[in-house]
Amino acid sequence: MINNTYLYLILSSLAFFSLLFLFFNFKSNKNNIDNKILLKNLLENLDIELPDELKQLDNSSTDPQKLS
Repeated sequence: MINNTYLYLILSSLAFFSLLFLFFNFKSNKNNIDNKILLKNLLENLDIELPDELKQLDNSSTDPQKLS
């Protein structure tokens, strides 16, 4: 039978990593906007046509006052 100490260690580690996983997956939406701006700049530099969603973005949208 598994010792209670090991069981406690395994369950607490599982809880910790679950919270860490949730924290990194459900961060604020600001990171999503930054990723879209990076994608837009990359596509512009490669002379590839931009999708409509990226055409509407401007580089000043990283200003925190405009995001709220």
